[in-house]
Amino acid sequence: MNKEVFDYPSSDGHSRISAEVYTPEEAPAMVQAVVQVSHGMCEYVGRYEDFARELCRHGIVLCGNDHLGHKNTALLNRSKLGFFGAIGARRFLVEDMELLRLEMAERYPEVPYFLLGHSMGSFLARLYAPRFGRHLDGLILSGTAGKNSAAGRGRLLARAICGARGDRYISKTLYDLSNGAYAAAFPEDGPAGWLSRDGEVCRAYLADRYCTFPFTASAYYELFSMLEECNAGRWYQQMPKGLPVYLIAGDRDPVGGQGAGPREVYRGLAMAGCADVRCTLYPGARHEVLNETNREEVYGDILGWLDEILSREVVMDE
Repeated sequence: MNKEVFDYPSSDGHSRISAEVYTPEEAPAMVQAVVQVSHGMCEYVGRYEDFARELCRHGIVLCGNDHLGHKNTALLNRSKLGFFGAIGARRFLVEDMELLRLEMAERYPEVPYFLLGHSMGSFLARLYAPRFGRHLDGLILSGTAGKNSAAGRGRLLARAICGARGDRYISKTLYDLSNGAYAAAFPEDGPAGWLSRDGEVCRAYLADRYCTFPFTASAYYELFSMLEECNAGRWYQQMPKGLPVYLIAGDRDPVGGQGAGPREVYRGLAMAGCADVRCTLYPGARHEVLNETNREEVYGDILGWLDEILSREVVMDE
């Protein structure tokens, strides 16, 4: 597997975005598809390297950018971890994803293209799809969530804190409203136990300063806003009806309400007329199914789904 790191101008007009591309060692002509990752809150694309290795073994390229305020993009801009920008900056995260897709489309023209969003990245992927989904051959949503009554309250509180203390203020109250509740879900397994049953994954996460930084007040405002927008009725109606969507989650994931959230999104998409929507809930699994003890099963299910979509396209081409 080959790895390339590069950067490009952000849609915010002043930052640069760090991106990574993992490619098979075979010639580009052997590439079957491209999967773009939209990573979650307080993580980065490099955490998907094992998954990238598995995709590359099957002739699939994985790419992704570190969102504004996250690891390599924050380092590149010497900016604060956990800070996207002023209120409204979430649109830049979505548009930066499209800028990466445009770059990859130039490198791999006519190659089927998929987007995988995890957690906060799944909210961004869900906001991306109505605007740019016509360029996708499929959408994978990992660890997503349905409606959350706390999101509206959190959004109002975050805006008030931004007004009183500034966009970059770190609020323990906002942390407790979001991340704190997840950490309390598995007290016997420590503060990162909600992520995975794999203790090594949790220990590595806690030891990684690019996973344990706090979000700023404005970033929490953007997070709560994303969650509200991608669960509104308008979002379901605007989704491209022919876009295949595959939801994956653990049935003990506190972000998704132990499976209730992904099931809600599945039903909403089906009722809105989306023709190909599937949902797999893994028994006992927690938030990061790509880093779970049954990750090989998850990898296999994703590859099987991708193969099915790719096979359809071959038939259509014929």
